Amino acid sequence: MTVLVIGATGKTGRPVVEALTARGVKTRAASRNPGANGVTFDWANRDTWAPALEGVEGLYLVPPYAVPDGAGLVRDLLAAAHDARRVVLLSLLGVDLLPDVIPMAVWEDEVRSSRKEWTILRPNWFQQNFGEGFAPALHEGGVLELPAADAAVAFVDTRDIADVAAAALTEQGHARNVYVLTGPRALSHAEALRVLGEAVDRKLTYTALEPGAFADGMRKAGADDRSVTWQRGLFALIRDGENAVVTDTVERVTGHPARPLESYAQENASIWRDQ
Repeated sequence: MTVLVIGATGKTGRPVVEALTARGVKTRAASRNPGANGVTFDWANRDTWAPALEGVEGLYLVPPYAVPDGAGLVRDLLAAAHDARRVVLLSLLGVDLLPDVIPMAVWEDEVRSSRKEWTILRPNWFQQNFGEGFAPALHEGGVLELPAADAAVAFVDTRDIADVAAAALTEQGHARNVYVLTGPRALSHAEALRVLGEAVDRKLTYTALEPGAFADGMRKAGADDRSVTWQRGLFALIRDGENAVVTDTVERVTGHPARPLESYAQENASIWRDQ
């Protein structure tokens, strides 16, 4: 079996490649800038599709967030993937409650309408966000400012997402399932930063921003209206309590419990250490 991993250099794509490789699955790592061991794939350049898809029997899809008019792209890719039997789509928790600025619900429908054995993953916020997107602010000033109020989030490790994806792509019994993936417990951002701070023996602080102030800050940093609307929608879900849900899906699918934030913090403590 050969699996094409789209978005292979991203937060979930990298561990999906690792999880599939650990299972002995021939894996084709695809991205816009794949490096020496990958293949080129660009949602916005259809000439890259056929070479990447040739002979693949499974697909891991990170949908085309960066393409402003991305509706229809997932449908067209699946139609072009003649040999692919299974497909796993990375969606997100709360997709049905978000604004239409990024058509995730449309992409889910396009996957459901295909003749593939599909599985949709709806993960909570990634633990790895603290080590990537949020890392500069935490490393430099020790303060994270977000419009999440004091609401709880069951942050999930992307390695658990990858393990579920690998199972769905290589095992029977996962077709036509929508899996909500979370960590083992829900934490506010303040509680999460206490966990990270304990791992590095350093005080890390969370400050709750007003949504309007957060949006203004994004615009001043150069974000377009589409990105601002998208981020405001995601944080509105958190404030409304939608991300506090905890499921046992990771354990049911993989056989191991979901990784706690404490484990991620201990393994990556050097990221937040004040040097």
